Amino acid sequence: MTPSRPHPVFFDPNRKRWPKIKFGIFALGAGVTAIMGILLASILITPALQSLSMPRREPPPKAGPASKLHQYAEAETKQKRSQGPERAAGAAPSGATGASGPAGAAADDTRKPLTIGYFVNWEDTSFSSLKLNAHNLDVLIPEWLHLTGADGTVTENNPERRKMVMDWLAENRPELTITPLINNYLDDWRGDILEKALAKESSRRKMLAAIMDFIRSGGFAGLSLDFENIPPAAQGNFLVFIREAAAALHAEGKTLSVNVPADDPAFNYRAISAQADQVIVMAYDEHWATGKKGPIAGMPWFVNVLKRRQADIPASKLILALANYAYDWTGAGPAETKSFEEAVLTAQESEGEIALDPISLNPRFAYEDEQDREHTVWMLDAATMFNQMATAKALRPLGYAIWRLGGEDPSIWSFFGKQTALDREAAENLRRIHFEYDIAYEGQGEVLNITKTPQTGERGIDFSQKTGLITQEAYLKFPSPYVITRFGAAPGKIALSFDDGPDPRYTPAILDELKKAGARATFFVIGAQAEKYPELLRRIYAEGHDIGNHTYTHPNIAEISLTQLRLEVAATERLLETLIDRQSHLFRSPYGEDSEPETQDQVRPIEELAKLGYVTVGMGIDPEDWKRPGTQAIIDSTLEQAKTGQGNVVLLHDSGGDRSQTVAAMPGLIDRLRAGGFELVTVSQLMGKDQSETMPPVTGENILVRLASKLAFFILSSWSSLVRAVFAIGIALGLTRLAVISVLALAQKATRRDPARDGRFAGSVAVVIPAYNEAKVIRQTIASLLAADRPEEFEIIVVDDGSTDDTLGVLRRAFAGVPALRVFTKPNAGKSEALNYGINRTTADVVVTLDADTIFAKDTITRLAGRFADPKVGAVAGNAKVGNRINFLTRCQALEYITSQNLDRRAMNTINSITVVPGAVGAWRRTALAQAGGFLSDTMAEDADLTIRIREGGYKIVYEDRAVALTEAPDTVRGFIRQRFRWMYGTFQCAYKHRRALGNPAHGFLGLVGLPSIWLFQILFPLISPALDLMIAQSLLWDYVNHLYHPAAAALDSFHEAVFYYALFLAADFATAALAFVLEPAEDFKLLIWTFLQRFFYRQLMYLVAIKAVLASLRGGETSWGKIERKATVKA
Repeated sequence: MTPSRPHPVFFDPNRKRWPKIKFGIFALGAGVTAIMGILLASILITPALQSLSMPRREPPPKAGPASKLHQYAEAETKQKRSQGPERAAGAAPSGATGASGPAGAAADDTRKPLTIGYFVNWEDTSFSSLKLNAHNLDVLIPEWLHLTGADGTVTENNPERRKMVMDWLAENRPELTITPLINNYLDDWRGDILEKALAKESSRRKMLAAIMDFIRSGGFAGLSLDFENIPPAAQGNFLVFIREAAAALHAEGKTLSVNVPADDPAFNYRAISAQADQVIVMAYDEHWATGKKGPIAGMPWFVNVLKRRQADIPASKLILALANYAYDWTGAGPAETKSFEEAVLTAQESEGEIALDPISLNPRFAYEDEQDREHTVWMLDAATMFNQMATAKALRPLGYAIWRLGGEDPSIWSFFGKQTALDREAAENLRRIHFEYDIAYEGQGEVLNITKTPQTGERGIDFSQKTGLITQEAYLKFPSPYVITRFGAAPGKIALSFDDGPDPRYTPAILDELKKAGARATFFVIGAQAEKYPELLRRIYAEGHDIGNHTYTHPNIAEISLTQLRLEVAATERLLETLIDRQSHLFRSPYGEDSEPETQDQVRPIEELAKLGYVTVGMGIDPEDWKRPGTQAIIDSTLEQAKTGQGNVVLLHDSGGDRSQTVAAMPGLIDRLRAGGFELVTVSQLMGKDQSETMPPVTGENILVRLASKLAFFILSSWSSLVRAVFAIGIALGLTRLAVISVLALAQKATRRDPARDGRFAGSVAVVIPAYNEAKVIRQTIASLLAADRPEEFEIIVVDDGSTDDTLGVLRRAFAGVPALRVFTKPNAGKSEALNYGINRTTADVVVTLDADTIFAKDTITRLAGRFADPKVGAVAGNAKVGNRINFLTRCQALEYITSQNLDRRAMNTINSITVVPGAVGAWRRTALAQAGGFLSDTMAEDADLTIRIREGGYKIVYEDRAVALTEAPDTVRGFIRQRFRWMYGTFQCAYKHRRALGNPAHGFLGLVGLPSIWLFQILFPLISPALDLMIAQSLLWDYVNHLYHPAAAALDSFHEAVFYYALFLAADFATAALAFVLEPAEDFKLLIWTFLQRFFYRQLMYLVAIKAVLASLRGGETSWGKIERKATVKA
């Protein structure tokens, strides 16, 4: 039996195939790269749209700066008034008057007082100020805790906002000391709740425990206590609680600060300062909102407060809390509290004249509103804070605090928190006024357009060298914030809008309902979604609906850079231009962020988009369909908000989650809106624009850029569709295969006790072992054969295939004189040649083959030979197992042998479609070998090739699970890849060689099941499996990005769907593995725990091997077996 040596399958003797393939790959790669490069360049350039003309709203005329300059010039030339600012200042404590006054004690003090800022969650401007000014602060006191129950219940205010603040500080100002504040403010200062909570030890203990838990959890430095409106009867218990809180905090190295009113006889300031680490005196509210009108912190009052508190509180514990805000009194009612910027805007809009009151040195102005009601406004600003700090400096307090961040005059930061002398130069720095936080709105509607950008204002300052105070102040030119004009208010009209699509699950159904009703809507699309489903985008436009830009990946635009924002919008814009030949001026921010901005940092993204030609579309009516409240709730909420005039634009969603309720609500929603007298329109129509204006056609674009963009998005869309299709097909194929294999394997189990299986073969048996450099393992292999049952009934032939080690020597020394063993040596020619050589040296009826590193069980040969009692059997596959389960890699291989290879053979045995009798443990009928032509060397899977040829010769190939052999598996990644490449490449060769039988009914189940199984699950499946992992990784990344940008609203539907099917596949995989172990009860069931771990890393190595095998087949070169290092780690 000496077959010829044909060329290996895939061998290319002329070496022409690979250069052509490389050129094709290079050309394709270069073309795709060029196309993508042009698209990327066009996005980076950021296509700006031609401006969309919008009506302008001119503000009413204001008093010009020239008249105010004249008025101030006159004021500066007047002599001292009868009650001048020097009298107003009064005698400062400790004999000092100001920074430049006669007292020199304070001037020698070089210690910088602590700079403290109060932070509140309920005003976005507070966070804006913190971001701008955190570097000036030493301590932050955030209002995060509230006493909400008489039993001592403590509630945290907005944990999500706290986390956002903490994350920002961790990244930008990690060293800032944070002492959270607790107060008793709910809807008002609840002295009644506080009194009851302080009265009982149990409620105080409960309150303190909650506080301490919160402080520990956040790693905070201490607590700031701000209980107000305390009934006189509760003052004693208040002191008890301060003492208890101080003890608990000090025991853990934390501090306690207590906020107290500036001058309230009910407070025992000395007792409080004895327990607390700091006492924060709130030096404002001389006149308060519900009292009579007057200065908020007049200088005479302030000086008096300093004198009183100097006697009660040591300077080392004293912190002065100063404020910047305004009270706007009208008639006899309570005042409206306004921030500094709100007060200045009020003065500007009403043409009020802000000036410093000469007695109190507090600014004030008066105006009449539209109902001719007289208003009086008192303010605190940078000038008042300057004066207060200059006056208090002689006290050398521990620090100063500002109430509150976001409401302050931004000019304070020119001296507050800085080691700056409060002198004339510092006072002059206050002349410039600017708005940092607030913005102004004009008009009505949900379409926003920036009509004015911030402008710097100016104030006149008169600094008295004698007193060291600012004695005169006038606002000469008002600053202005961003002014956003609202458009689109149209009574009786409603614009339905849908975000986050398109989505094939919901968008078509919504479009169908709109089409039935003859209604048009506006769809704000995510670029990534539109790229996946371009046909849906085209349908939306074709059916007359507006399309708006909703960014490309749906980030929170408040948390990304302006550069990323431009890229997000530009990418989606390019996609629209490519797919529907239209641009869009309409933009809506994801999650509704900044659709109604409240701070200047929130408006900057809108400003950037306005520069690019976009208008921002908000939403006045939000039925919160994303919460899935129920179909009827969506309809009712929309109708209620529409009827109460909350807006004209309805926010709905056609993707980003389960939107089935939104789809179900559409018919009823449309009918009821129309029945209520509302006309359904698009956003364009709300704006009084034609769609051709808000979505103009693309004109004047470079033809090359346009063509490249079309091709690029086609490639991206096709790739995305391909990955999804491969994922779906892969999961379906995998589940189908597992089900079929399981059924067939169980059928094989049912026939196990077939008497033919236990028959005794009467013919002769020979064992042939090819050996190349097997000195470490050959002794153990031969010894296992000699220890087998009835060794006298078979002979052993070892063919030394030109070994360069001591293989031959080991055999001769260890087994000299053993008559059953014959050893031959020959020049190296490969495993196939060695096997044929050995077969030709025997006339046995059955030839058993095994590898030189394999150890047979005692009855393996008997079990294999016994199956040949059936004359139809041409070959028998044994049960190979990994014998060296010593690390993760070998355990994974052991698991694979049991759950994949052997289970497959059980299944294929049922339909006579076994495609490989393993070289490690197999037996062959000699006549079948001769008929098939023996082992051939044109593939590296010579055993699989011979198996198929014998099967094609009309023989049965059977599996004998009781014929166990232990083989040595590679225990290193390098060795594993080398072995598996040999197997994979050989399998590929074999499948290609016998391709004519593929799907051919004439070849029975081999052609219909066996060979297709090789192509699908041994070749194609490892190649497409990375797509399964890629899909999961993409879903994980997408979910992470969504969660990062907006944790509360991240849509997880695509992620959940992908994970569900992947988990289903893993579960089926595990169930099949468990079945394999049930069929082999002697196995170690603990190996099953590696099933899930095997999916990661081990299977990825198989992907690498599959790719390497495909590349080798394309190259067409000769591929050698290579030698895997033997380590003799198999234990018999």
